[in-house]
Amino acid sequence: MENLATTVSGEAPAEEPHVRSRGPWRSALLRFRRQKLAMLALAVLILLFLAGGLAGLIAPYGYDHVDLKVIGKPPGAPSLHHPFGTDDIGHDMFSQTLYGIRTSVEVAFVVAGIAAAIGIAIGGLAGYYRGLPDRALSALVDGFVAIPALLAALISISAFRNVASPWRVGLTLSLVLWPPVARVVRASFVSLREREFVEAAKASGAGDGRIIFRHLLPNSAGPIVVSLTSVIGFAIILEATVDYFNYGLIGALTPTLGSLLADAARTGIGGPWWWLYVIPASVIVVLLVCINFVGDCLDDALNPSRAIV
Repeated sequence: MENLATTVSGEAPAEEPHVRSRGPWRSALLRFRRQKLAMLALAVLILLFLAGGLAGLIAPYGYDHVDLKVIGKPPGAPSLHHPFGTDDIGHDMFSQTLYGIRTSVEVAFVVAGIAAAIGIAIGGLAGYYRGLPDRALSALVDGFVAIPALLAALISISAFRNVASPWRVGLTLSLVLWPPVARVVRASFVSLREREFVEAAKASGAGDGRIIFRHLLPNSAGPIVVSLTSVIGFAIILEATVDYFNYGLIGALTPTLGSLLADAARTGIGGPWWWLYVIPASVIVVLLVCINFVGDCLDDALNPSRAIV
């Protein structure tokens, strides 16, 4: 039996175009891309991370290079040969800033990786299992949260006083910064463990490990990513703080943003050599603002009810 449209017009009806369904991550990405300021902040972050990661290639001088023409003289103002000026030792501040970004970001990502591993493990177990495991692990998290982060970082890093390793400093800071991740994971698991798809997985005979890694953890990825952006920002400011107080990378050759501020304070903050403290402080502020803004916009994009349309 011929189609009515074919009988009347002699042409077959056009097929409806296939509409590709959007998954939750694709939809979140589209919502994030609509936010112009978020994309700008992300671009600035990528630029700074690349500048730090490629410091060995793009820095005009090495981190240990000393300009013998200015050594022993007052810090040099920004010029054509030294865009960010020089310090009183003769170091090029542009090169020092690039290497400082590299070290500080390296520490921050080490902290984020270790904090994610610890937080997901403890928060996941506390959120999935009821009763004694939940109460014990939640009490452990609350105990760590009650300790002031800066005080704990200063005390713990003092144990590695003579160890100049970003990895060890990152490990120490991660022991302070994992509780927020654990709380987010626990809250997400608690809200998901009673959902229909989890009950269906249990009814089909899936074990606890499969339910956690194949169902709960993937569906908690959004809140975890958002919490890790906050951890990265907090790690940068905490690492800069402990370095400023000379508790960080003791004996390290490569500078950090915090050590640059400490050197500026030694030279004299408030003097005519403003570039020594304004430039590294500005880099820290830009990093923190961009990280926090990207994290907030990710939270909006991953939560459609709060998304910016």
